[in-house]
Amino acid sequence: MNKKSSRSSTRGKSSPAPTLANPILTENEKLEQAQALIYQAWEATTDRQAATLARQALELSPDCADAYTVLANVEARSAEDACLLYQQGVDAGRRHLGEGFFDRQMGHFWGLIETRPYMRARQGLADCLWALRRKDDSIAHGEALLELNPEDHQGIRYGLLSRYLAVGDEAGATRLFQQYAHDSSTAFLWSRVLLDLRRGEQVAAKQALHAAMQGNPHVADLFSGQRKPPARLPTQFSPGDRQEAAIYFAGFAEAWLASSDAMEWLMDQLTE
Repeated sequence: MNKKSSRSSTRGKSSPAPTLANPILTENEKLEQAQALIYQAWEATTDRQAATLARQALELSPDCADAYTVLANVEARSAEDACLLYQQGVDAGRRHLGEGFFDRQMGHFWGLIETRPYMRARQGLADCLWALRRKDDSIAHGEALLELNPEDHQGIRYGLLSRYLAVGDEAGATRLFQQYAHDSSTAFLWSRVLLDLRRGEQVAAKQALHAAMQGNPHVADLFSGQRKPPARLPTQFSPGDRQEAAIYFAGFAEAWLASSDAMEWLMDQLTE
């Protein structure tokens, strides 16, 4: 997914710079100006420029959650460092929104522009925690994000599905398939095969494999070893193309490899 395209939708008018007639900015105005700096950071051509703008944003407002997310992306030297920054972003977003806001707006968070910095920081935290093998914590954050925004404009369900399958939580995976029954993405088509196999339903798995091959046959080439995954993951893809297959393989290989029987069955099917 092109991150800039999703971010650009959050742009708004920034408050005016302080003048002699208006020398003091309110906290909300400071945050608006800080967010304007973040829009510039997203367009920066170097990590150093992005980090400088993010730090300037934090000088204006320590509640600028997106500033911590930028720093986690461009300055963190380790997953531990990134997690600390994402957590600071989550805390900043929660401070700005206020505790009561979460109860009032539960279920349609993303529709409110002011929630998006918090949502981005929490998504980054969930991903980072998974990289640190703090699996339960990562899954809990993913579940919370879907409660806040069940329409899932961020695509949280894909990472969460992978993690459910990797830890053997078939009930969690089933809930996602039920909640997003309309989803015909490569991630859902191919993961349906794995879930059916985990349940011992080989007939259903074979039908699901037929649908998955129609949706994106390039995944099979990666699992069979006929094609190597790219050295760097693509940032954009079209449904059914090789780029989407590479993204699926990178995100879900761990889940498949956790079930040797499923992998053996898949290899048998692909060589028939």
